[in-house]
Amino acid sequence: MSNVQLGSTPFVGKMNQIGMALAGIGALGLAGVYAMGGPERFFADYLLGFWYFGGISVTMLFFSALQYLARAGWSASIRRIAENYTGMVPFLLVAMLPIIANVFMGHHSIYEWAHFDEGVSVLQSDAILKKKAAYFNQGMFTFDFFVIRLVMYCALWFVMRRFIVGNSLKQDTMPGDLTPTRANWKRSAPFVLLYAVTITFAAFDLLMTLEPHWFSTIWGVYAFAGHFVASLSIIAMTMVVLRNNGYLSGYIRDEHYHDIGKLMFAFSVFWTYIAFSQYFIIWYANLPEETVYFSNRMTHGWEYVGYALVLSHFVVPFMLLLRQDVKRKSKMLVAAGIVILVSHFIDITWIVMPAVGHHILKSETITLGWQELTGWLFFAGLFLLMAARQFKANNSVAINDPLIGESFEYHA
Repeated sequence: MSNVQLGSTPFVGKMNQIGMALAGIGALGLAGVYAMGGPERFFADYLLGFWYFGGISVTMLFFSALQYLARAGWSASIRRIAENYTGMVPFLLVAMLPIIANVFMGHHSIYEWAHFDEGVSVLQSDAILKKKAAYFNQGMFTFDFFVIRLVMYCALWFVMRRFIVGNSLKQDTMPGDLTPTRANWKRSAPFVLLYAVTITFAAFDLLMTLEPHWFSTIWGVYAFAGHFVASLSIIAMTMVVLRNNGYLSGYIRDEHYHDIGKLMFAFSVFWTYIAFSQYFIIWYANLPEETVYFSNRMTHGWEYVGYALVLSHFVVPFMLLLRQDVKRKSKMLVAAGIVILVSHFIDITWIVMPAVGHHILKSETITLGWQELTGWLFFAGLFLLMAARQFKANNSVAINDPLIGESFEYHA
């Protein structure tokens, strides 16, 4: 089968241009936030953008591993789209360094548990946090266990990408030998499990610890659901753009739109189920250390962000994608994808900013503005630049995948 290279196409060129513009605007914006709002606001906005696109990049890797685990034939012709969007994964450790540095910044840290009161760590002076001190701080150096975990997540994601995506690309050069694909079939199960564990604990460490008195046992599933439906939306929108411009018109069918649309619909509902379950369990228990999360987000203007989240992350996608025929219409699929991606931004903002505003900035009223877009724009630019690099270097279809024929003949 012939190569499907997009390196010299306007698609990759525009992705590069847009990526450079967004990264530049975002970097300037973050510098402005630091100058005008201080380090706390800067790191909050940086974390927002990092978690949004870093999580999507890793979840794209999960999507590929999941297709190998299921030996899915229908997705063989679109799986490489997700794999090319993992280009940011090798650079996540570098992108994580400012967040790691922020932990050591005393009262300028966005993490309340990293503060010191009169030279005494909050982990020792706070009765609740004292019980969690071993998780945050253990060993010779301050906070070294926390830092080791963050580094370990990035290292494991890097290894996972080298294996899964590496073997997928290697198969392109070995048309008569299925060894790379067979290796992915065998190793995809532990890698899917590895993703589940690492994304869960990364969500604990980077987001849930913004409010260290509070905890949720389904926080990892909540984080996964948001990232997965956002990743599906990006795949869907890319499929439409590539097919409409004639690049992959022979590889992408209406049936692929339909199945991606079904997954977007299903996981929008799944995200809602998890979000409501988390709220309901905490409301029912009515324990102070748990209810603080929602009490901070249901007052002082944040409740309107929560209402917007319910509408945009559930009601609108549900109505747009409910009908079977709509999932095959490219314009409706793109519209639903845009709504979901905006909703994912609102979701992470609703997680990060009330915590930072209430505990760090000491602001009871809603703390939102153009500043929150800066981190998102910066990482959006990096995400697109790394993806353009992959689209330029690699085939956009797994041309020698043994199940590619099933994808061509697929009828839903």
